Amino acid sequence: MVTRWSAWSKGLVLGTVMLLVLAACGGDEPTATPTQPPATATPTATLAPGVPTPTPAPATPTPVATPIPSFDAAAHFKGKTIRIMANANPGGGTDAQGRIMSAFMSKWIPGNPRVVFSNNGNKPLAYLFAGTQAPKDGTYIAWDSTPQLNMGFEEDTQFIKRSSFQFIGATIDANRAWTTYDPIGNLGPDANEKCLWDYSGMADTGGGRHKAFFIADEISDVAEGAPQFVANAFTLETLEVPFRYFAFDTVDTNAVLTMWARGDINTTVRNSLWYRFPLEQPDWLPNGLMRVYTNMGPGTLKANSWGEPHCGAIVDHYPDAESLAKFKAIMNPPNYMSKSLWLPPGTSDEIADALSNAFQTAFEQDEDLIKKYAGIAGETPNFTDRATGTAATLENESIFEDSIRITQIEGKRLTEKYFPQYVSN
Repeated sequence: MVTRWSAWSKGLVLGTVMLLVLAACGGDEPTATPTQPPATATPTATLAPGVPTPTPAPATPTPVATPIPSFDAAAHFKGKTIRIMANANPGGGTDAQGRIMSAFMSKWIPGNPRVVFSNNGNKPLAYLFAGTQAPKDGTYIAWDSTPQLNMGFEEDTQFIKRSSFQFIGATIDANRAWTTYDPIGNLGPDANEKCLWDYSGMADTGGGRHKAFFIADEISDVAEGAPQFVANAFTLETLEVPFRYFAFDTVDTNAVLTMWARGDINTTVRNSLWYRFPLEQPDWLPNGLMRVYTNMGPGTLKANSWGEPHCGAIVDHYPDAESLAKFKAIMNPPNYMSKSLWLPPGTSDEIADALSNAFQTAFEQDEDLIKKYAGIAGETPNFTDRATGTAATLENESIFEDSIRITQIEGKRLTEKYFPQYVSN
């Protein structure tokens, strides 16, 4: 201890002597500076004898933010070929709509890449390829007839959830409109002033040839308890609306029009007729020959080129929370979207945003595309944007397992009640 103290003392004396020498040597005349108030000295701790002077830590440099380069979509897509793959066979609606769309998209995608269209009608294989093998650079786009939430719950498609894909957009409004032909002739003199819920609890509609809503589905849908059949029958039963339900071999749009004309049925629940009739039958809506009695959902039925829908949404008129929850579970997940575009899981947000913006702009601004697409689809495109579609996918996927269970239970009950001949023993 003595040795260390002596060394420290000698250092102090030597330092003092050096200061005296420097003072004696003098220096240049100091430059006058403005008088400043004396600075307050910061107290310095005195080291105890024998404690080495600590080495000051080096100052931490202030980090300088490195600018993140913006994504250059035009440079990324320029010279590339983008393949749009339909999960449908040639000749159907999904195929035809996809080909029309693809023919216009090169000029709207940044960099003007080449756009080609292909088909893979094996839906599980198309889904699995898009989920596991397709390129993630924006050059492969899945074009699907429906969102196919069920694929995310099946072993064959490796339980790859639909929400793991990057949603680009959807082209057609998926909402179902409850559409009735010749309401006054079939339901009664005041039928053009009512909505579906106005007939709740009535023995009949008060007049007309049918005195009830006559509706039909295909035998296969009835026997299998298809969600649309179950949702329709469940709504009629829950609201206690007068109705009769029929099963036929074919109940496509052409068959519906024929059965309307013959008087076999008066109602259908579809997402296309409301948008198509101002073009195909321009006098039916203004003359009251067709009326929308409710929007079956899921979502808001929008105006067509003639005007606004006659009635509001069925979800606002269900009698109780329990039955409404069942209806939503049956109706919403299979129908929340139609004709949708997806990028493989793992595709970057920048690529997805760029392509989504391109498709949305095309379907909102390209008059030739809109006209030709409407001529094929039977309705004016109603584009679902990326944010809305992504949120809807997450919401419907979260309730899909319950939806399957509820649809099976209610489908079995309703089929046994109204169509016992189609129940397998």
